[in-house]
Amino acid sequence: MKKLFKLFMMGMLIPLLSLFSCSDEFLDAPSENQLTPNDLPEGVTAFDGIAESLYFKPWFTFNDKFLIAVGDMYAGNAFTFDGAYSQFLNAQVTSQNPILTEGYVSLFSVIDQSNNLMKLVEDRKSELPEDSYKKSIAISRFMRANAYFYLVRTFGAVPIVAKAGSAPQPKRNLISDVYKFIKQDLEYAIENLPETSKKKGYVNKTVAMGILAKVHLTLNEYSECASLTGEIMGKQYSLIQEYGNMFSSPENNNSRESMFALQWKAIATEWGTQNTNQAYIVPATSGITGGGDGWGVYLPSISLQAGFEPQDKRKKHTIMTDGDFYPELLKNSDGFTYKKILSSTGANFRKYVVGSAAERNDVFFMKTSQNTIILRYSDILLMHAEAILAGSSSTTSVSALTAFNEVRTRAGLPNKTVLTRDELFKERRIEFALEGQYFFDLKRRGITEATAIISNQEVGFYSDDARTELISNKITPGSNYFELPLPQSAIDTNPSLLEAPVPFNFN
Repeated sequence: MKKLFKLFMMGMLIPLLSLFSCSDEFLDAPSENQLTPNDLPEGVTAFDGIAESLYFKPWFTFNDKFLIAVGDMYAGNAFTFDGAYSQFLNAQVTSQNPILTEGYVSLFSVIDQSNNLMKLVEDRKSELPEDSYKKSIAISRFMRANAYFYLVRTFGAVPIVAKAGSAPQPKRNLISDVYKFIKQDLEYAIENLPETSKKKGYVNKTVAMGILAKVHLTLNEYSECASLTGEIMGKQYSLIQEYGNMFSSPENNNSRESMFALQWKAIATEWGTQNTNQAYIVPATSGITGGGDGWGVYLPSISLQAGFEPQDKRKKHTIMTDGDFYPELLKNSDGFTYKKILSSTGANFRKYVVGSAAERNDVFFMKTSQNTIILRYSDILLMHAEAILAGSSSTTSVSALTAFNEVRTRAGLPNKTVLTRDELFKERRIEFALEGQYFFDLKRRGITEATAIISNQEVGFYSDDARTELISNKITPGSNYFELPLPQSAIDTNPSLLEAPVPFNFN
């Protein structure tokens, strides 16, 4: 049976790749997001390689700019002088914005490819062992659920594309139905994914539980979130000692803290398999990359910098401030000392900076193999505390405080004996800075509360070399701030997207 199954899997590769070349017209998915045999890692079966490809290539343009632009810059964590991001900086994003469009297309590409994988498996169900069949469906539904979770939180009502070959111009569906669809996908994944991952970086039952917990939290379903996070805590995942190791060295990818991450591979001759973040983050003129990239596009906002408490160990691993020394960068030059003159906000980001091609064999122009972490164990701990808060202003719950203080202890900060709502969200902002979470965390606080916070955040810059003369800028969110517009290109090919959302047929 094992030999027959392996032969079948090798035989299914070509038709599967052919299926992946198809996309619904309204998605307008670019061909470079489709899988090719070259994407398959060495030493794995055809099925494993195809499943693994769902962890990176269709997510490429989502990760390239969209995740940080929406999750951090739009919410006030980052500043920039780059005109490509000005609409996010000033909270005036239009439907023609190319970064917005790229993210939308990328997320629907994940959905498209997940659906196509499921179609192939369904068509060959009789030839597959039941466990392999269920696992392949579960991985696909897990990926699809994550893509929809980003879509619904960013754009609101979007079309539910439940299977390959669906109507080319689907209508948008009710937000409540999109969340119901996400939950069903994740519940199936929980039932059918293995208890532990076969290989580092692969998702499992616990990971699906973690994403479902965040869905429940987003919907204010606090008891469900607390139950799931409580079941996860203290088992196969835990905090790593060195916070910065998760973001500065591919050797530390898929640590015991990382639960779900996009698995990038920097290949000199390939485009779309790599993490491009370093190119945008590295301080301009610093020479850290040793190549033509490193543009300092994303700068930590003055507001974000002010959010760090004294002695917070995360600060140096998250942002570079004047005088910070990094012996691991520019090692051939005895390390790198940061000077605030490099940035108009007096600091640069440190996260996702790996180093130079001269010092590493897995770094190329705009390419590193550093994972993008979507869910990690510290998020489970802070979600658990938030769920116990359950929207109240404070709690003295031992369970909430234990989880919350575990994150603070790693950061070198004193424990809290009372946890307030403000403290919880401030901790999240610092813990997950530049990880694309801040906008969604603000949205979860509710429009009134979040609007007041955003309106008081300083997102200006310093005009002098000493970085003392502040040109202030504060954003007042408009009524549509928390629901970004659908891309105009999607509307042009599918005018029904302008119609009112309709219920989804779950039968």
